[in-house]
Amino acid sequence: MHNHQESPFTLTLTQPALSFAVRQFSGQEALNQLFRVDIEVCGPFPALNPEHWLRQPAFLNLGDHGGMHGIIHSASLCHDDTQQVGYRLTLVPHLLALERTVRRRIWRQLSVPQLLRRLLCEHRLPPDSYRFELPHGEYPPRELCVQYDESDLHLLQRLCEEEGIHYRFVHQHERHVLVFAEDSASFAQPALATFYHLAVPHAGQPVIRQLSLHHRQPLPGPRPRWQAQSRSQPCPSPVEHAANHASADPQPALGRPLPTQRYQDQLTRRELERLRCRQQVVCGASTEPQLRSGEIVQVCGHPIASLNDQWLVCEVQHHYLAPEGYHNAFSAIPWSTEFRPALEHDKPCISGQQLGHIVGPSPDAQGRIEITLWSQPDNPEAESVHLPVAHRTGDHLPLPLAGSEVLLSFLDGDPDRPVLCASSAPATPHDIATRPAHPSLSLSANGNLLTLSAASITLTGPMLAPVTAPGNRAPEHEETVDEQHPPPSPWSGKIHLFEQPPATHGRLGDTRWYIVRMPRPGLKDLGALSHKDVVMDGTSLASGELALTMAQKQQLAREYARTPEQLYLMYPKQCVALADYFQQHWSSEQRLAFIDSALCASHHHRTDDNHLLFDWLINHPGIPR
Repeated sequence: MHNHQESPFTLTLTQPALSFAVRQFSGQEALNQLFRVDIEVCGPFPALNPEHWLRQPAFLNLGDHGGMHGIIHSASLCHDDTQQVGYRLTLVPHLLALERTVRRRIWRQLSVPQLLRRLLCEHRLPPDSYRFELPHGEYPPRELCVQYDESDLHLLQRLCEEEGIHYRFVHQHERHVLVFAEDSASFAQPALATFYHLAVPHAGQPVIRQLSLHHRQPLPGPRPRWQAQSRSQPCPSPVEHAANHASADPQPALGRPLPTQRYQDQLTRRELERLRCRQQVVCGASTEPQLRSGEIVQVCGHPIASLNDQWLVCEVQHHYLAPEGYHNAFSAIPWSTEFRPALEHDKPCISGQQLGHIVGPSPDAQGRIEITLWSQPDNPEAESVHLPVAHRTGDHLPLPLAGSEVLLSFLDGDPDRPVLCASSAPATPHDIATRPAHPSLSLSANGNLLTLSAASITLTGPMLAPVTAPGNRAPEHEETVDEQHPPPSPWSGKIHLFEQPPATHGRLGDTRWYIVRMPRPGLKDLGALSHKDVVMDGTSLASGELALTMAQKQQLAREYARTPEQLYLMYPKQCVALADYFQQHWSSEQRLAFIDSALCASHHHRTDDNHLLFDWLINHPGIPR
């Protein structure tokens, strides 16, 4: 063992048992980030081979009360003294092992905590090197979670950010522990550290030398539509849900809320907490080597009284150089503010088509086909998934057989929204010769089938089962809108202005309203709207109802068919998605009448608009099934 009595800090290796004096080090640690410490140590001759230290645990002792534990990620020999040998080493956590593997795979029916455990177990992290403190949150299983050209570490960080889970590292002499938590209770310390703000240190006491308070306006960055709302999650995104409510408090409900409602409320609350936790930040510098991210510190003696409070340390940058000494820079937020990680790891975007293999011999009850992605069909361990089929009905081609290759695309590039397109086998001359001049396009999901052709639009399936309108619908519950037929009767659903949507106990009369088209919901983006984004406007009746003329009803149906999820009803302090309004307040007959009118209105528009409308039909639970 090598010791150096002049250095206050030492680096200890347990295998083999060695101890070195520290010349200098610099490191960074933060909540929801991996720490890294670059250390330079010295020891006597003869020189040792640092290659044997790789992937071995080590502890950087920073005094009597703690230090930083990690795994040696890199080591090198630097001979720059005639009496001592220098070594440069880098300490990192076990978690960095997840960065080495980039994969394409599918996870099914796993909650986020279960998926995180799978990732940690796959890389054989020691069982005592991590723990979960998630006693109160709702984490339902995700029907589908696709990992596409992501490292396991990127996936872990992305899922934590999506769910609002924070993690930190607790350092001990023998190990470091990765802690996943969901609230500020996990940050509680047995005794709060006390620091004094002084102009200059005295008697060698660690102090805070600088401290400043910053106020920031929360500005949520723009996120793609496919990323803001993933169909693999059981409810809308927190941003969209929050835009339809005047406050973050859950609406009163009769009885105990359903698990999906509790999860939706949780996402909404955590999204607001994500914005609020960055409104007030203190930045400082100190000479206290025990300062760690995830700890609560008490500031005392500052001339500005508001700074003499308890603060949650979020990030620390450590610096030490002998003989000048140690100092750090840190940032913190008020201890009473819930910390939520920023959205820094984006979900991948899959463009183009991907190759898959058919597994199941026939479709399931909902018309979906079982396939595997990015693997061989004879691999028994490959995860399979059931996907809806989009095919050209005019071709009259049979469904692909088990084991055959198929092409898949992803709606809006979202990895969690795959759809089966067609077989990858090339068309034969006979197929081309017998192909009709005007083929139709058929999209199916959840047992419903929408057929689009040059002459008609047909909607069939259990979606129409609850509707009985003799004389207007075929016995098979088939609805056909033909360009030669007269337009259907106007829809009869009413739209009201409610004080606290979706609650209906208060209505706003004589109130100005607007129906606008926006890529994202929210009142904060009003400044970016132009006159062309306003579809229509008016003033509500005394009953709170929108008095729409026949021309406005036809226009609304036409505009809704173009972008069914981008129309919003705006009035003072409220921004309500029309898709959500129809789903919550209209009956199935009213919704279907509006759908008929929208389909007819969209007949002369692009097929892409019909695809958007169909996407809305099959993905909203309010449509009867």
